[in-house]
Amino acid sequence: MKILTSWDDGHIQDMRIFDMVSNYKLRSIFFLSNIELQLSMKNVKKIAESFELGGHTVSHPMDMKKLSSKQLIDEIENNKKWLEDIVGKNIDWFCYPRGRYNEIVMDAVKNAGYRYARTTLVGNTDYSVNNYRTHPSVHIYPTRKEYNGKSWLDYAKEQFRIAKEKDGVFHIFGHSWEIEKYNLWNELESFFKYIYEPNDNN
Repeated sequence: MKILTSWDDGHIQDMRIFDMVSNYKLRSIFFLSNIELQLSMKNVKKIAESFELGGHTVSHPMDMKKLSSKQLIDEIENNKKWLEDIVGKNIDWFCYPRGRYNEIVMDAVKNAGYRYARTTLVGNTDYSVNNYRTHPSVHIYPTRKEYNGKSWLDYAKEQFRIAKEKDGVFHIFGHSWEIEKYNLWNELESFFKYIYEPNDNN
């Protein structure tokens, strides 16, 4: 089974995430937007030494589908160049802000040189058919309609078991500022322990 975590926006609390995913040795991607970034360059480089950075546009627009072709290119390519200048290597992953995209947006991401793009559509434990529609398994958020009344933690454990049984993909994503806002740190820690310690998830 493949396990992946990803974190959006570059909030200052991402350093707390950095410590946690480092502790549990979880492959992780940190999606950064130029304007929304709260991390220092020192911390961005520290993250990049251990994990992947991913593109998240320059200004984190409300809806990329509403942008002109030029705006799309500026948002996507300038963000990619900025990140690559920081880390000195190719940036392969992109995340659609708020999960809003269409074929035009997807093509712009592909043409910019990205190899993968993540959406926000949860409930997936299969390997992606389209690399530019990589759907995650769960969003660390108190409630979503896809959870059918379950807590995010119970839903995450359910998705993890499904992925494990079929040797699929488990991809958990979140925003550190949401985890802080809704006080989900202890739940997140308990979930990382759950997936890290085999005896707890048979």
